[in-house]
Parts: sequence; structure tokens; C-alpha cells
Amino acid sequence: MNTIQVKQNGETYDIEPVKGKSLLATAFEQEVPLDYKCQKGNCTRCKVELVAGEESVNKPTPKEYQQIESELEHGYRLACQTVPVK
Repeated sequence: MNTIQVKQNGETYDIEPVKGKSLLATAFEQEVPLDYKCQKGNCTRCKVELVAGEESVNKPTPKEYQQIESELEHGYRLACQTVPVK
């Protein structure tokens, strides 16, 4: 599986995806320092820009549409809601 590359707060990070596990949980295990707070999609602190690997993750969740709908088309996702599917 290819690396998923995300950008947050001006920094770019590579995450080795784990099928069925959120990017946030995987980043935490791989010591990738993503900013986060609630881990439930409510606070949007874990918002990232998907730079590479978009085809490997789930479609945006209802929570993402609720919180960051206008930014989804620009490649932004919530790391706690984004899960590799391949």
C-alpha cells in the first residue's frame, strides 16, 4: 500500500496506512505529530490536506460534511474520520 501524504500547519507528513484504522490513530502510532483534540470529528483540530493517497481512503463522512463541507473539495479531510480502504 502506498504512503498517504498529508499537510497540516505548513508541515508535510507521510503516513503508512493501516486498513480500517483512521489516519489520526495511525499517525499517533507512527509518531507523526498531527494536531488533534477530540478524536470524534467535532473540533476539526485534526484537519489535514490530503497531498497524496486520496484514492486509498474512504469517502468523506457525514461528520466531515457537517464540519468542513466547503473545504472537502479542496482536498481537506479530518484525520480522525479518514480511513484507508485498500
